[in-house]
Amino acid sequence: MIGFCDLHYAVKSFFLVVTFVAVCSSVCLLPRVFSRKKLMPKLLISLCFLLSGAMLILFAAQVKSAHPSWHITPIIESVTALPVIIPILLLLAVIATLLTIVIKERNFEKNAITRSSVKESLDWLNTGLCFAYKNGMVMLINHRMNNLSHTIFGRDLQNANAFWDNLNDGEIQSDVTRLTLGENPTFRLPDQTVWTFAREVLGGITQLTAAETTRLNKLTEELKEKNAELSVMNERLRKYGENVDELTREKERLETKARIHRELGQALLLTRRYLQGESENTQELLNVLKRNIAMLRLESESPKNDEPLDMLMKAAHSAGIEVLITGQMPKQEDANRLFFEAATEALTNAVRHADAKTLRIAFSEDNTAYSVWFTNDGSKPHKKPVEGGGLGSLRLKTEQIGGSMEVLYQPEFVLKLTVLKKRGDIL
Repeated sequence: MIGFCDLHYAVKSFFLVVTFVAVCSSVCLLPRVFSRKKLMPKLLISLCFLLSGAMLILFAAQVKSAHPSWHITPIIESVTALPVIIPILLLLAVIATLLTIVIKERNFEKNAITRSSVKESLDWLNTGLCFAYKNGMVMLINHRMNNLSHTIFGRDLQNANAFWDNLNDGEIQSDVTRLTLGENPTFRLPDQTVWTFAREVLGGITQLTAAETTRLNKLTEELKEKNAELSVMNERLRKYGENVDELTREKERLETKARIHRELGQALLLTRRYLQGESENTQELLNVLKRNIAMLRLESESPKNDEPLDMLMKAAHSAGIEVLITGQMPKQEDANRLFFEAATEALTNAVRHADAKTLRIAFSEDNTAYSVWFTNDGSKPHKKPVEGGGLGSLRLKTEQIGGSMEVLYQPEFVLKLTVLKKRGDIL
């Protein structure tokens, strides 16, 4: 059988090199496996180290014995004379064992949570992260936070407290823009990304975080632009509303002038007929004159000086009508204005059509609406009144503000208006 001593010098050298690699690998794996709790890897690595180390010493000594001054011992001579297949098989077994342990260690590192795996995960987070002691000395910092410190200040993050203070009032790089200050300072970096920083103290440990808020910042800016556009649009709508109110008031004034013109024309015709002797109905002429005086007085009184109801009472007194009021006028502006116009129309109709002496006005309200009823003691209509210029205009105004109007003629004439309360007036 061929022994190791019979091999060529080059083959012996290759064998020794492989054995030396096995010894070095065993030495490198010894600390790792001894830090584990399992006993088997410890025994296998120790055995591999001893076998490969022994073979390296024995076979290296046999190679060295070729030198004239080196004398080989009987033990070395007997071992190296063994069939060469035995040391080769032992070396292959050692190599296989080492490879198996290395593979298991790599799989363990991939699947188990270790200190190195935690540090690696933190380093590759897209979020900047830094933990520090109370005095600011850094315990742990990942790559992202360090890169942000370099980009913003041009230097490493050495002290967390100083870094936080500099975020609010420190000097930054010329190509970096500070967007906000305070508890969440925000910066726009040269690559146009936006980063927001935050600080929190947990059990005496300071935690600094940095999150990319580019998308959020963009949405915020878009929202501000939309709000600015809405403000402009609201201003335009407000002015448009003022113009609509002014046009409505102008229309009402024109309608009033047309009605006064008609009433005055009728009064002039009756007066002319009476003076020419064509009519002897003095009471009709007096009623028409009283009605015109009441209308002119209502239109001439300024609402800035007197309360609307006081104006109505004065006009009714001039027309010889007694007004009985129960309840109170609503404070809601649109309802107040509408009810006064309705009272004016009711007074005019009471004088003109019913020849009434008393006008009754009843105001009421509930949790959702204001209401008013108008009745008089004049002649009762035989059919439902036609809603001409006065009542028709009043209905239109009522419906424009979301109210409703009812006209009853049996058993007596009743005019009822209802206006919903605005949200702020609802109890």
